[in-house]
Amino acid sequence: MKLQGLEKRFCSSGLWRVATQRAVIPWIVSFTDNELPDDADVLEVGCGGGFNAETFLRRFPNWRLTATDYDPEMVELARRRLTRFGDRVALDQADATALPYPNASFDLVLSIGVLHHVGAWEDALVQAARVLRPGGALLAVDLLDGFFIRPLRRAFPPVRTYTSMQVLGAIPRAGFVRYRLHGGRLWYRLLGQTAPRP
Repeated sequence: MKLQGLEKRFCSSGLWRVATQRAVIPWIVSFTDNELPDDADVLEVGCGGGFNAETFLRRFPNWRLTATDYDPEMVELARRRLTRFGDRVALDQADATALPYPNASFDLVLSIGVLHHVGAWEDALVQAARVLRPGGALLAVDLLDGFFIRPLRRAFPPVRTYTSMQVLGAIPRAGFVRYRLHGGRLWYRLLGQTAPRP
């Protein structure tokens, strides 16, 4: 789904950029217990204006990042923001439920604040597992059904909400053999891993 109105303006704003760099990404990385690879081929699903990608690329100088978004306007905004990273970054318009990449293409998939915008979010999890190499990881953070009380639902409309119990059921079905989920009624952080090479 393409972001609309207030949500699109907010996610493209300098305020969100500062929040991402100073709070959101450090909070997400702290959850991983230093399990993120230093040198990796990384796919970001739902890159928005490129703020997350920008922060991760600075923090991990040996990452090669493919940033995608469903909205071509956001892809173009991210392209302008990330051009200084040269050939370390590629940008594509892509649907999270039908990723245009071969199996086992990436070491890590990032999905930050995206899955409530994807109707068939379970299919997006399956696609993330499919494009990961053996032993690869999905780092996902999203808002849950309890977050979307009436004023927030109007300002930041989800396509389809879900609960942490639904995520816990979908993760192994998608193909993740190890996973750690932290959160409650409002949000979660998830680190899932595909089976290692035999």
